Order: sequence, then C-alpha cells, then structure tokens
Amino acid sequence: MSDRRKAGSKNRVMAYIAAAVVHLLVIAALLFNFTNDEARETIDAFDAEKLDTIKASMIDESQIKDQQEKIKKADRERERKKREEKKRQQDELKKIQQQADQEQQKVIDLQDRQKLEQEKLETQRKEIALKKKRDDEQRKKDEKIAKRKAEAEKKRITELKKQVAREEEDLRERRRINKLLAAEEAEQLQREADRRAKERTTTVMSQYSAKIEQAIKDKWRVAPGTESWRVAKINIKLSSDGRVLKVVVINSSGSQDYDRSVETAVLQASPLPFPTVEEDPSAHQLLQDININLKQ
Repeated sequence: MSDRRKAGSKNRVMAYIAAAVVHLLVIAALLFNFTNDEARETIDAFDAEKLDTIKASMIDESQIKDQQEKIKKADRERERKKREEKKRQQDELKKIQQQADQEQQKVIDLQDRQKLEQEKLETQRKEIALKKKRDDEQRKKDEKIAKRKAEAEKKRITELKKQVAREEEDLRERRRINKLLAAEEAEQLQREADRRAKERTTTVMSQYSAKIEQAIKDKWRVAPGTESWRVAKINIKLSSDGRVLKVVVINSSGSQDYDRSVETAVLQASPLPFPTVEEDPSAHQLLQDININLKQ
C-alpha cells in the first residue's frame, strides 16, 4: 500500500513538470510567430508602396492623392491592428507565464506534500511493524496455550470414550441377560397360556360334543329289534352358527337302515348346539368338522 502511494505521488509530480514544459514550448512558438508577422508586414508594405508609385504615373494628381490617403488609412489600420495583436500576444504571454508560475508552485507544493506523506508513511510503517511484532508474539503465546488445552481435551475425550465403551459393554451385557430372562419368562407364560387354552378348548369341545350327540339322539328313531351292539361313525360338517352342511357315514354300522336313521337324525337336529368365537375360538373352528360314534 505504501509503494502504491509513493508511485502515485511521483506520477503527479511528473505530470506537473510535463505541463510546465508544454507551456514554455507554447510561449516560444508564440514569440516566433510574432517576429515572423512583423517581417511579413514590412515586406507587404514595401511591395504596396512600389505598386502605388507605378500606378501614380498613370493617373491624375487627384486620384494619386485619393490613393495615397487610402494607403495612409490602410497603414494606420495595419498599425492599429499590429499594436492590438502585439498587446494581445503580450497579454497572452503574461497569462501563460502566470500559469507556468502557478504550475511551478504546484510542483513545489506537491513535492512538500509528498515529503510529508513519505514521512507519515514511514511512521505508519514503523507502527505497523511494531504492532505486527507484538501480534506475532501474542499469537505464539496463544498457540502454545491452545495446544496445551487441545492436548488436555484430547486426553480427556480419550478417557471419556473408554469409560463410555465400558458402560456400553456393561449395558449390552445387561440387555442380553434381561432379554434371555424376558424370553424365558415369555416362553413360560406362553406355555402356560397354551396349556390353559388347550384345557379350555378340550373342555368346551367335550361339552359341545356331548350336547351335539344328545341333540342327535333326541331326534334319532331306532327301528325296534335293532341289535344294541351296532355303532355308526359319522362325520358332520357344520357352519359357523351350527347348521348341518353335510353328514357322511365314515364307518358303517353294518345296517343300511341304521346308517340312514343316523343321517336323518343329524339333519333333523340342525342347527346343532355350537360354541361361539367368544367362548373359544379353537373349539369354534374345530367343531365345524367333527366325528361322532353313535350307539343306541
């Protein structure tokens, strides 16, 4: 940043110097033109007089006087314009000189400001260097402190991780044991529940089997003289509300009349006593397909 400001100041000084040189060149050019104009006007005046002399020999005296008066008037006009031009050029030269002096003063002022700016920049540079040195020292101290803290924190985290790992291992072991105990207890409870459910299903099925057999016997009419030893085994398909869907003799009694009487009694007893789902779901399902041995 300091180098850029120095370079900018140098560029401004060079610009002012270049401007002053340009103004001096302009002044020299104007002086040169002014001198040439005077010489050119002298030559023009001489030619004009020579021409007037030649013409004077060819015209009368009055015309010569008029011509001479016009020439004098033109000479006076040229003299007036020459004086005005000379004064204008002198004023312009004076103005340019003043501007050159002003530019020169600006250059001097700029050099003084540049010197002050350089001194100020040098002071700032020293202050920045001193501050940087102090900051570097403080940064090194902070880094050492931070490093010690980081090492201590790293050690603490390592110990904490070990402790957490031990606790997690203990927790996993407790969960494993609790899971085994819970599984064993659940298995025992399930066995007990199954046993009770099976007993309840057996009891319900026994009760309704007896009720079904009795309902069939209430409708059964055995022909007189039928041997008492005959037994017919039948299969009955029931709906969920106890209606007889199908009856089949799977083991005949040896007598068609006996077998038909059994089938007729089953159909006449429909709907048969039948347990609901609420009473026992298993018994409700199993009794929809039941085998019964009927003996008078």
